[in-house]
Amino acid sequence: ENVIELFKNFSDYDQRMTNYQVEHIAGERGSRTRYKPPKCETLKTHGICVNPDTMCQNIRHPLGYYRRCLRQLRL
Repeated sequence: ENVIELFKNFSDYDQRMTNYQVEHIAGERGSRTRYKPPKCETLKTHGICVNPDTMCQNIRHPLGYYRRCLRQLRL
């Protein structure tokens, strides 16, 4: 639902198409393939890396960043 909200203000927004695409990427429709998020390098290339910080220097994938943040919270 949060992802769909991001697209609502686009001029070519189509609710039905957006719902389908998000559900497909999430593995809920179509082939049921569950796609992994792209590597940090890919996000940076496309200018969509969110809030890079010093921890990013040692991490190659957003899931690794997420795991490291969780570990630090547990300490």
